[in-house]
This record gives sequence, C-alpha cells and structure tokens, in this order.
Amino acid sequence: MEKGERMDLEQTKPNQVKQKIALTSTIALLSASVGVSHQVKADDRASGETKASNTHDDSLPKPETIQEAKATIDAVEKTLSQQKAELTELATALTKTTAEINHLKEQQDNEQKALTSAQEIYTNTLASSEETLLAQGAEHQRELTATETELHNAQADQHSKETALSEQKASISAETTRAQDLVEQVKTSEQNIAKLNAMISNPDAITKAAQTANDNTKALSSELEKAKADLENQKAKVKKQLTEELAAQKAALAEKEAELSRLKSSAPSTQDSIVGNNTMKAPQGYPLEELKKLEASGYIGSASYNNYYKEHADQIIAKASPGNQLNQYQDIPADRNRFVDPDNLTPEVQNELAQFAAHMINSVRRQLGLPPVTVTAGSQEFARLLSTSYKKTHGNTRPSFVYGQPGVSGHYGVGPHDKTIIEDSAGASGLIRNDDNMYENIGAFNDVHTVNGIKRGIYDSIKYMLFTDHLHGNTYGHAINFLRVDKHNPNAPVYLGFSTSNVGSLNEHFVMFPESNIANHQRFNKTPIKAVGSTKDYAQRVGTVSDTIAAIKGKVSSLENRLSAIHQEADIMAAQAKVSQLQGKLASTLKQSDSLNLQVRQLNDTKGSLRTELLAAKAKQAQLEATRDQSLAKLASLKAALHQTEALAEQAAARVTALVAKKAHLQYLKDFKLNPNRLQVIRERIDNTKQDLAKTTSSLLNAQEALAALQAKQSSLEATIATTEHQLTLLKTLANEKEYRHLDEDIATVPDLQVAPSLTGVKPLSYSKVETTPLVQEMVKETKQLLEASARLAAENTSLVAEALVGQTSEMVASNAIVSKITSSITQPSSKTSYGSGSSTTSNLISDVDESTQRALKAGVVMLAAVGLTGFRFRKESR
Repeated sequence: MEKGERMDLEQTKPNQVKQKIALTSTIALLSASVGVSHQVKADDRASGETKASNTHDDSLPKPETIQEAKATIDAVEKTLSQQKAELTELATALTKTTAEINHLKEQQDNEQKALTSAQEIYTNTLASSEETLLAQGAEHQRELTATETELHNAQADQHSKETALSEQKASISAETTRAQDLVEQVKTSEQNIAKLNAMISNPDAITKAAQTANDNTKALSSELEKAKADLENQKAKVKKQLTEELAAQKAALAEKEAELSRLKSSAPSTQDSIVGNNTMKAPQGYPLEELKKLEASGYIGSASYNNYYKEHADQIIAKASPGNQLNQYQDIPADRNRFVDPDNLTPEVQNELAQFAAHMINSVRRQLGLPPVTVTAGSQEFARLLSTSYKKTHGNTRPSFVYGQPGVSGHYGVGPHDKTIIEDSAGASGLIRNDDNMYENIGAFNDVHTVNGIKRGIYDSIKYMLFTDHLHGNTYGHAINFLRVDKHNPNAPVYLGFSTSNVGSLNEHFVMFPESNIANHQRFNKTPIKAVGSTKDYAQRVGTVSDTIAAIKGKVSSLENRLSAIHQEADIMAAQAKVSQLQGKLASTLKQSDSLNLQVRQLNDTKGSLRTELLAAKAKQAQLEATRDQSLAKLASLKAALHQTEALAEQAAARVTALVAKKAHLQYLKDFKLNPNRLQVIRERIDNTKQDLAKTTSSLLNAQEALAALQAKQSSLEATIATTEHQLTLLKTLANEKEYRHLDEDIATVPDLQVAPSLTGVKPLSYSKVETTPLVQEMVKETKQLLEASARLAAENTSLVAEALVGQTSEMVASNAIVSKITSSITQPSSKTSYGSGSSTTSNLISDVDESTQRALKAGVVMLAAVGLTGFRFRKESR
C-alpha cells in the first residue's frame, strides 16, 4: 500500500482530553473480546488461577522489533521440541518400568507358589513314615515309567503332526505359485487383447513395441540364469550350515548323555561350598577374535596397540559390555561370618579364594574354547610374595606410578602396578622377570573383610576386567591377560595365583602366566591345589541334564527334518521364488514378444483376420479366468485345512511340554522320597526360595518407587510443556501485531467523517482536507450507514454499543494494528503504563465522570469503530 498523508488533529485541550478518554475507554470495551472486562489490580495478578491475556505475560521477553520477535519464537519452539522429546523418552521409560513391575509381580507369585509347595512337601514328609515315603517313591517310579512311555508316544504324534503340517505348507506353496502364474496369464491375456485392439486401430506402434519386447526377453534370460546359479549356491550353503549344526548338536547330545551316565553311576553329590551358586558367562558374540588381534598388535600401551584399540574400540565395547548385566554375584551364606585379615591370609583361605577365581575365569575360558587355568603351589607362592611385598613397601598408601619415573623406594611401575615388586617376586618364584602383560591384574572392589566379601570383590573384579575394561582409561589389557594362552604352545598350561592386600583399601591381586614363563622348573612348584568343600545333594542336576538331553534331541530331530526338506528353508524358498518369478516374467515376455512379432508379420493382413484373432483371445481369457478362480478357491480351502492342522500341532506340542514337566516332577519326587537326607534337602529348598522371594519383593518395591518418580516427573513436564505452548501463542500474537504496525503508519487519514446528530454533546473533530484514493472513499461511503446506527445506539446505552461492536469486529480485534496505533498516541503524553502487579487499565481514568465525559465516551466508540472497520476492510481487500 502506498504511503498516504497524515491527518493533523487541531482541537482544544479539553476536547482532546475527552477524545482521548473516549478512545481509551473504547479500547477497554473492545478488550472484552479477549477476556478483559474489569479493573486489573495487584490482587488479580497475584492469583495463580488468573489466565494471561493474548498478548501479555510478565515471564516472556519483550522483543522490540519483528526480527527479535521471530528469533524469540524460534528459541521457544526449539525449547518446546526438546521438552516434547524428553516427554517421549519419559513415556518409553514408564512403559519399560511398568513391564518390569508386571514381570516382578509374576515372578513373586511363582516364587510364593514354589515356597508354599515346598512347605507342604516338608509338612507331608514330617507326617509320613519311612516306609510310606519309600512306598511312594516306588509308586513314583512306576508313574515315571508310564509317563516316559506316554511322552515317547506324544513325541511321535507331535512329529507326525509336524510332518503333516510341512506337507500342507508345501501344497499351499505350490498352489500359491500356480495361482500367481494364472493371475499373470490372465494379465498377459488382457494385455494381448488390448494390443490387438490397438493393432486394429493403430498398427504403427506395433513394430517399435516388438523390438522393445525382444530386448526385454534377452535381459530377463540373462537375469534368470544368474538367479538359478544363486539358487544352487544357496542350497549348498544352507545344507552345509544345517549339517554342521546337526553335527554340533549330536556332539553336545553325546556329551550330555555321558555326563548323565556319570551322574547316575556315581554318588549324587559334588563339592560346592567354594563357589556356591556363582558362575560367569560371556555374552553371545564376545569379541575374542578382536582381543586376539589387539594382543598381537603390540605390547599393552605401545603406539601400535593403542592405534588398533582406537580403531576397534566401539566394536569391542559393544560386544563385551552386555556381560556386565548378564552376571551378578550370589552370596554364599556359609562364608558371611568368616572374617579374615587380607594382609595375613591362611594358606587354606588363600587357596580357597584362588580356586573361586579360577572357577569364574575358567567358566568364560571354556565357553570361548580356551584351556582352563590351573592353581598350583608355585603360582600361590608368587601371589603371596607379591602381596606381602606391596604391604611392606607401600604400607596403607595405594601406589600411583608414572611410567618411566621412579616412585616409592626407587621402584618403577605403571598406575597401581609396582613393576619392581612384580619382577622381583617372579624371579624369586622361579619365573622369568619380564612378562608381556606384566603378570598382574589388580582389582580394587573394597568390601567387608569376610570370605564372602572377598569373593564378591573377586567376582566383580573379573566381571569388570572381562566386560567393561574400557572404563577409567583402560584398554582391555586386563581382559587379554585373563584370556591369554601360551604363545609357544596354545594347549600348554596357564597358571593362576591369587592373594590380597589391604593397601589403601582391599586389593585383589591376580597373577596369570603361561608354562613358557617358568625359568627354573626345579624352583617352581607345579603341584595343583585341589578344591575342598562340603557336599550337596545333586539330584536336581540329574533332572537338569535330562531336560537338556530332551531339548537337544528335539533340536536334532528338527535339524534332520529340515535337512530332509531343505527346499522348504526360508533362504532357499526366497531364491526359488525369485527364479520362479523370473521364469514367469520370461514366459510372459516371450509370449508378448512372440505375439508382437506375429503382429508385425500380420501388419499387412486385413482387419478381419485381426478381429477373428481378438475373439479367440477373449475366449482364451475367459477360460484362464475360470481356471484362476478355481485355483484361488482351492488355495483358500488348503489354508483353512492348514489352520486346523496348526491347531492340532500346537495341541501336540503342548501335550509334550506338559509330559516333560510331569516327568521332571515325578523324577524329583522319586529322588526326594528315596533320599535319606530328604528333610535337609527340602529345608535348603525352602530357605533358598525364601531368599529369592525376599529379593524379588525388594526389587518390586524399588521398581514401584521408580515408577512413581517417573509419573511425577511426567506430570511436571506436561505442565511445563503447556506453559511453553501458551508462551509461544503469546509471542506469535505479539509478532503479528509488530508485523502490521509498520503498515499503520502508511494508512491515509479517512475524510468526510460526520458525527451523528444524536451526539449533540460532542464537538466534531477538525481535520485537514486531504486527497484520498477512490478505493478509500468508496469504503468510507460503505461504512457511513453503520456509523450512524452505531452513533444512535451509543447515545442510548454505551454498554450496548460496546457489545454490538465486539460482535461485529471480533475478527478484527486480535491483530488490529489501528487499535495499537491509537493506544500508543493516547498514552505517550501520559505517565508510563505498566501491566505488572498493582497496575490498572485505563478504565481507572474514568471512575469519576461527568455528563460531558460520558458523551465523549460515546463519541470515542464511534470514532474507533470508523477507523478500525475501514482499516480492516482496506487491508482485507488489499490482500
């Protein structure tokens, strides 16, 4: 819009005051459309329930320009996006915690049922005589025999159901292929009919289409040959994988059957007190090969070693770190009250702790296919000499060496490792002084000085070094040491020694070295340290091994079935489907090519012969559609039968599962009632179940507390987001006002405005005559009738005028720049207006008015309506 001339108002001071009061009161009346119709006082602002206006919020920044307003909006939108992202993450955490609580509740219920069952068995056992229990044991044996027979029959039935299911799936696959082929034939027939019609009406395009079809045929033929080769390769690959897996399962089956035979032929007990229920497992895909390459890259800490680690650290950490959550220490009740002095362990306790460490390390080494470590008298002497030298040299201060610089007593070392002590102790024990890995791993998991506490420290140290050895600046050097083998002979023995010291805190010293490190074989004592401990009933192990054997047999049977029906493997079926698809496409393309080539030869024929061919093609299409519909109906019938067979197979599998559980239960009852130590066994079971139930209950309470905290955080964040969204709305409204404000300065003053005769108490405004565009004059004329009606209404009742104007101008008020301009012109000569606490709107200025002022108010309503409506319509028409 072009900039118009400004209208200068020349009025007396009293009239100016009255006019300003009129305009200001009109603004107050119009504010009712946005919820402000009363005097705003400090007590109103202080109320927490008072809603902000559409354009004012004391907590918001007050941008002065359009650019500042847009920048502020961008910042608030970014904050809002971050808050919503945090709310999404919080919702995920809530879902996860809720699932954990449900799992813990289910686990708690199962453990409570197990405890009740064990207590009932204990009560019944106390109430039964020895003869009764033996008789019941014999009865359980008979039931067990019958159950095994029933299980064998059920497994055979399950196998037959699975075979039938496989056959039905094969039939469905074949029929599906046939139906798809018929669908393609129908589609091809439709295309042929369309091309015959096109040939009859437009034969010029046939030659070009025939050449394209010939090219497509050649390309598909080449692609089909490649797909056939891929299919054969996939068959060979899958067959090899299944054969190797079958061989591995059969080997595992033979191993478990041999273990079961040994368990049944020997006393059902094993030495168990040293390790309790503890073991150590490596996660699936543990990075052994990466660690081997890391070890081969150079000495730990060398440049080549560090470079390789930096390149592969992410991969190693991702594969190893899941083991940290996989393994948790289980307290050994008998060791809780065995207090010891870490600086003066007895040989018996030192050997017991070394055997515990060896058991944990060997659990992982065996899983990774590495030879187990051995604890000997010589390795224990080395560890004991090492730990006593640490205490003698460093007292109660944990060493912290800088590589290459002398430390306490002129010793050298790295971090907490005293290399001088390590080498002197190794030489005194008959070993070479220098070792690639410096012999020693030190754990610093401080705990209570009991055998149970030290074992927990050993367990946590090994777990940390094997799975999270990237923390605190480490580079998996400890893991390499625990998994080392003899470089000269990978099958040679690897020795482990263990001892403790209380230097600064509890320290766990592990020394690991291969056979080739022995320098003086007469000096180094290779006598193995044998494990000692009490015995525990091992009947449960027999049941576990039996269940494992049954599971392996199931896998063997499944693998044999898969080998016999290798064409049903997913990868092979996918490759076969691709071949079939290409064959179908090629056949279709060949037909299309032959048809087009025939059409090319027939281009000179009459249209009559083409019409005859078209009729024949339509008849063939009808026949193909009928055959296709029959195939689809048959396919639907086969799928319905498949659902029935799947249900029968599921029932057979459920029956086998139930019988396996029944067999295990009967085996347990028989072994329990025939066991002379049955009361001790059931009491131990009750105690263990109570401990498990207590742990589960504690975990459940913790999870519920965590859920409550997450819910509280969610409620707080939702409230914060609501506040941010409200602030964003206010900022956008403010930005819109500023965007239109510069347009207000260009609006020409509206001429020929006459005050209605009914407003006799108001002196007409004086103004300068200016030329206006025809468009403005036309709009002014259109509004005169509305202004006169408004003037009469204002004379009767000012409040009714305000209500009418609000209804007519609700669309205009929200962003009316004219109102902003007039408000600014009124308030400039007055004192500064504040919208903070304790301020009031301009309605306070007219709390005491005379008759003349009331007439001024009425005039102000009409004046503002005229300017506002005209400006609004002008902007609307311009846009």
